[in-house]
Amino acid sequence: MGSTVSDAIRVTHLDQVIDGRDVPGERLIEVRNPGRRDEIVGTVVDGTVDQVDDAVAAAVGASAAWAATAVAERIALLARVGDEIDAHAEELATLVARENGSVRAIIRRELIGAANAFREVGEGLADKLAPQDHPSDAPGQFVRIQKVPYGVVACIVPWNAPLILTANKIAPALAAGNSIVLKPSPFAPLGVTTIGRIAASILPPGVVNVVNGGGEVGSTLTGHRDVRKVSFTGGGETARHIMRQAADSLKGVHFELGGNDPAIVLDDADLQVSVERIVESAFRRAGQVCFAVKRIYVPRTHAEEFRRLLVERVNGITVGDALDERSSMGPVNNEGQLTKIRDLLESTIAQGRDVRVLGSKVNPETWENGYFVLPALVLDAQADDEIVREEQFGPILPVIAYDNEEEAIAMANDTEYGLCSSVWSRSTDRALVVASRIEAGMTIINNHLFSHTGVRQIPFGGWKQSGIGWEGSPHGIDEYLQFHSVDVQSFPETDG
Repeated sequence: MGSTVSDAIRVTHLDQVIDGRDVPGERLIEVRNPGRRDEIVGTVVDGTVDQVDDAVAAAVGASAAWAATAVAERIALLARVGDEIDAHAEELATLVARENGSVRAIIRRELIGAANAFREVGEGLADKLAPQDHPSDAPGQFVRIQKVPYGVVACIVPWNAPLILTANKIAPALAAGNSIVLKPSPFAPLGVTTIGRIAASILPPGVVNVVNGGGEVGSTLTGHRDVRKVSFTGGGETARHIMRQAADSLKGVHFELGGNDPAIVLDDADLQVSVERIVESAFRRAGQVCFAVKRIYVPRTHAEEFRRLLVERVNGITVGDALDERSSMGPVNNEGQLTKIRDLLESTIAQGRDVRVLGSKVNPETWENGYFVLPALVLDAQADDEIVREEQFGPILPVIAYDNEEEAIAMANDTEYGLCSSVWSRSTDRALVVASRIEAGMTIINNHLFSHTGVRQIPFGGWKQSGIGWEGSPHGIDEYLQFHSVDVQSFPETDG
């Protein structure tokens, strides 16, 4: 590859990466700062169908040798990728904050997680991939069970948390011995492409390929007959399209989709701490997180005090440019997202709900030049309100009062989603009982962000329409492995 990571970040024009080479193109995707819409952050090549074919062909060509590479060598190379991400963390944090809109402090933390994903993916991998022999009663006969890679995996990542979601896909896919074709979102392609370039510069040519583009490129990639598995994070409509395509070649799919996460506050919870931690989750990245708190259920007996504390805390949020240290929340990422949030807010106000638009503007004079929106609370939301039933994916948070735990659990489960959830109580035993009845892939007690142990150990994924499969943790690599079993038998002995 011709340019260094520092050069790429400074120039902010990135070509495709196919078979270890930069591949230019005539069409470009222009990336603008969502907080300063007149500022072009950079450009990437808008890929073609032919380039997708070339990228998949390169991955196919590299897959056998990469799968045959010793596990220890694969792990060592991936650890180098993590170290290189660390070496350029400050530059990357600035670049991604400018293209994504999340405040720089959040991107810095995301980069730490991304680098660690590459360094930690090898823990216990040698044992997981070692053949397991099961002896037979007959001499010389046994069954051998192995886990082997699929071959070529397509990895498609969204714009909202692009770096960690990229790392959580490609690190285990590569560690398992697969080659990959990575497609970033057109709304935030620069950081993801840079991560792909780092990996491609360290691993053998063709093992990591990066192709940017819109729907045609994505559809060609996910429908390609030589792609053996698709790992996609994004919306349900796109996932259903990918699943229909996957049926043609019966390829595997892994989906991490949306969530409408409930937070159930019990009557013995510490309300002050609960409010602080709920707000931290709900308004992180301007609410554009799949597993953020999306709806709060609070006992009617405690609702007035909880609302008071919540209003006070949310009113302290400062909204401004992602690089301004005074901003605790940046803009939403794109115009479509802004329109959706505004429409939802207006329809909720039209219902006559008690909507509080809170927080403050860091630079009011530049407000119209970005996709900015102040945080809002719906303090008297009802279970059937659109703001409660739909994933808002923005900085609007409804509060629903309940009369008893049975009612709270029933309302929490009354959704097509089942990603994450949280239960808030001073009694761990009581919280565990409630948690066991929530229909979700993950539940956190007294927080809605994972602990350090949770980040390392919890398989991330959801039930119902929140996804298929799991990523992260020691179990996540299983998404990129398949069984190969050998039943060793012998010929009967014969005379002479």
